[in-house]
Amino acid sequence: MKKNPTESEARQRIIDTALDLFYRQGYLATGINQVIAEAGVSKNTFYYYFPSKEDLCVAYLQARHLVWMGWLQNTIDSYHTPYPRLLSVFEFLDNWLRDCNFRGCAFLNIASEVPDINHRLRREVISHKDELRRVLTGLLDDLRRDDPKYAGLHVAGLADSLYLLCEGVISACQNYGDAALIGRAREQFVSQLKMGK
Repeated sequence: MKKNPTESEARQRIIDTALDLFYRQGYLATGINQVIAEAGVSKNTFYYYFPSKEDLCVAYLQARHLVWMGWLQNTIDSYHTPYPRLLSVFEFLDNWLRDCNFRGCAFLNIASEVPDINHRLRREVISHKDELRRVLTGLLDDLRRDDPKYAGLHVAGLADSLYLLCEGVISACQNYGDAALIGRAREQFVSQLKMGK
């Protein structure tokens, strides 16, 4: 049976509310009653769509994944050749971390609240990070294919290095409330890129 638009809107309002509250306050600190009140839905409506808070958190992480990856891709796509597209990852991190007032990665924040690596919320976190690694690998592969100067790039190793730099920058900037280390990470990566390893 098809859901009517009002029902779909209610579900989306709940997810939008979680996108704000879970990110701003944290998952464990946010109660279902607050989500219900701020989404403007009844308890019955909430539980119809999300039988548990954990179910809502899965939907939150899936929605956040699409939003965050969209932001990243928009920055990448504002450049037209492989080298600036690759380095735009650092521009994205700088802009995003400042815009979110250094609240950091929604996925790492959830991982810190849910220590069991086999938990289904952690599987969503891993899925997001795997996608980020695929994007970074693709950018390096494009550079290797497009520019003879980079034909010998060790794509897998550099992708791992770039991924680790990104994760480190996100955590450090969140911790210090400062984006200064992004420039240092970019310099380090450019040096690695020149060596091709």
